[in-house]
Amino acid sequence: MKVIPLEAFRDKIPLGVAIAAVERGFRALCLGEATLPDPLVAELNDLSAEVHVKGAYVKGARHVVLKLATGWYKNRERGLPSGDGLFLLLDATTGAPALLLAEHGYLTDLRTAAAVGLTLKYLAAKHARTALLVGAGAVARLSARAIIAQLPIETLTVWNRTPANAERLVRDLTASGVVQARVAAALEPEVKRHRVIVTATASTTPLIKAAWVATGTHITSVGTGSPEKVELEPELLAKADKVIADRVFQTARYGNLHHAMAAGLFTPERVYGEVGDLAAGRLPGREQDDEITIADLTGVGVQDAAIAATVVESLDL
Repeated sequence: MKVIPLEAFRDKIPLGVAIAAVERGFRALCLGEATLPDPLVAELNDLSAEVHVKGAYVKGARHVVLKLATGWYKNRERGLPSGDGLFLLLDATTGAPALLLAEHGYLTDLRTAAAVGLTLKYLAAKHARTALLVGAGAVARLSARAIIAQLPIETLTVWNRTPANAERLVRDLTASGVVQARVAAALEPEVKRHRVIVTATASTTPLIKAAWVATGTHITSVGTGSPEKVELEPELLAKADKVIADRVFQTARYGNLHHAMAAGLFTPERVYGEVGDLAAGRLPGREQDDEITIADLTGVGVQDAAIAATVVESLDL
């Protein structure tokens, strides 16, 4: 088995390439061409930690992909990264371990951001020139790049509970010269004026309230990978014209959908469709300018398989 270090592929896969790969993965899932297990999620509350195992095999692929991701949230106090992980690729012919991608959480963040870009492709207003990013961590940083890659954004506004983190991200975005960026002083007025919003946090209390969201707004939420996390007020899902899940089975257990169901305000049957339905052309995305659309993303194993295959191809492994 060959071990591939993070340095071999970090920042070497363009977001556009990652978005296209994740789109192929979701299309395969929709068409029945992917086999994936239910996610394994271990909540280690006494450690303020969590462990996730996901993966998939896509028909015709060289490898079966398994991904282990961890979140150790007290590491922030230790000056250490809170997220880590690795990808194990099994030879699809023999089942033997072939490659280990020592990605330390980077590929999970990248494929998450790629899914953000994919939902914007189908659900965001095409004329949007501004966007609001809620969050300033690793996923949010890559999500900013996905927003810029997918939409003709001129100004990106960033809000974070810790303003210094938002300021750091804005400085980096501004230095890139690709987009203008600014820090939001308060969240509510920014939600009210923006029509493209991405939330990428680890919040356990709703951040975006239904009353703040105007018609014509699209929101992609990617911060609810475990049951206690929530970014959108349950009433917001009830207010939306279209709610898209990456996988209904998962969002009903971990996503904003989970919390809306618990509040008695939404049911899985009201979900408009899954991301794969959009990628495969089975359902249209945004159809009217005044629609409120929501993408509830919890992370699906086909994303991991897709991004791993992209690394293999990019490095000619």
